[in-house]
Amino acid sequence: MKKVYLFGAIILVSVNGFTQTLEQTMEKRAREFHRVIGLTDKEQWKKFIQDNYTKTLIEKPMKAKTVKEGEAGNASESKEIKGTIEDKVKMFERLHNDFGGSKIVSVKPSGEGLEMELSSGDLSGTFKFKFDKNKPYLIDGVGVQIEGGGR
Repeated sequence: MKKVYLFGAIILVSVNGFTQTLEQTMEKRAREFHRVIGLTDKEQWKKFIQDNYTKTLIEKPMKAKTVKEGEAGNASESKEIKGTIEDKVKMFERLHNDFGGSKIVSVKPSGEGLEMELSSGDLSGTFKFKFDKNKPYLIDGVGVQIEGGGR
């Protein structure tokens, strides 16, 4: 009898583990994103990208725009990030430099995705994640708005 009950318990745990909702998966991936940018290991950044980004996002070129406000006015600089894992790892390096020691202020659903706010010293960042609508709900887009720090 004990074997039957134990086997039944294992099945229940396994079934419940597979019924995660889209919202739970999005939050889990966003929190893992935050944890990984806090690491200094580039191989872990690469592994996260490979395991959590859609192929489309990995291959998609991205743009980074920096606007610096000063007494003389605003100056902006744009940079294109190529569609390779290596270039996405370079993006993680920059995010690590800015938010490696940050704290999560909030995580909340937003439209078709999720918004995560981070705070790191005089910097704050809003990360907007878009997810594939099909399981396993991989990250299909990331937008970052950073404020403070003389940017």
